[in-house]
Amino acid sequence: MEQLKMSRGNEKCTPIQLPDGYSIRSYKPGDGVGWCKCCIEGGLGIEEISQAVFATKMLEDPTVKPENIYFLISPSGDIAGTVTYQHTSDSNTGCIHMVAIEKSYQGKGLAAPLNMYAVQKMLDDGKKRIILQTDDWRIPAIKTYLRIGFAPEIKDAEMESRWGKILQVT
Repeated sequence: MEQLKMSRGNEKCTPIQLPDGYSIRSYKPGDGVGWCKCCIEGGLGIEEISQAVFATKMLEDPTVKPENIYFLISPSGDIAGTVTYQHTSDSNTGCIHMVAIEKSYQGKGLAAPLNMYAVQKMLDDGKKRIILQTDDWRIPAIKTYLRIGFAPEIKDAEMESRWGKILQVT
């Protein structure tokens, strides 16, 4: 089944507010295992925790620059979440990619500021449009995306029906 698509324009972001003690930083060598730990249970196609999987999925992807792989760092120094600013073939468009919060940090309101950090980076780069793809069952993520200014892209009756069902529960 085709993934759902969402987009937002280049509207200004609300200031990013992380809970006390949390911070966001770009990729550093060795972060791959922490990235996998965030992604492994998120339905993102990550089935193994290893630096090699991270390298294959992210570092070898020509649309991803390592400095645009962002990590949410917990007060204890753990990688609590990740989001990536992915480049597209359209120089005016950026893409939110591989968003995941590590299981023990989910439900703490961390996804919105993490996503907004990536959105702000894209806006700083002059992007006019920001897109993402997600799945029907990712209701908490969709709620976050809607809250931070993304809107569904509806191209046909099937997509309209799917979005109609999702929006009833969000």
